[in-house]
Amino acid sequence: MERQITLIIHFIGLGLFVTTFVAGFILNRQYTKANDLQTKATILRGMRPIGLLSPFASLIMLVTGIGNMHILGYSLFELPPWLAYKIVFFAIALISGVIFSIRGRKRGAIIQQMVAGSAPANAEVILKSHDQQIRLSYLIMPILFLIILTLSVFGRTGAL
Repeated sequence: MERQITLIIHFIGLGLFVTTFVAGFILNRQYTKANDLQTKATILRGMRPIGLLSPFASLIMLVTGIGNMHILGYSLFELPPWLAYKIVFFAIALISGVIFSIRGRKRGAIIQQMVAGSAPANAEVILKSHDQQIRLSYLIMPILFLIILTLSVFGRTGAL
């Protein structure tokens, strides 16, 4: 019973993660289509609560993943290769998420400064750099997600 509860909570974390990613992707597309700074600022304010769910989802997945490893009898130093790789890719995804979150926060600050008229002289260049990196995150994260999912499915079935 303990295994099923941990697995269900793990899937809830996965669902939260996918939901925040898809919602962020959709809102980011709307942000890139917006023509004026005020609309962009409004969209970014709407993205903030969604972005705050991502660390919560990651924490749920991390804790329940460790719980699942414990229930299955794996120790940290005796992991099957597929699980060790999965942990590495999950860590890369977490670090990437933190980095892109910082970029997103900086992008929001630049937009707010531009709306207020107090932005630095090179604000357009800085904003363009942040936008490119955020766009890159929406390419990298699905790739990492698919790698983790593939390792999970094929690793547990014994195909890897």
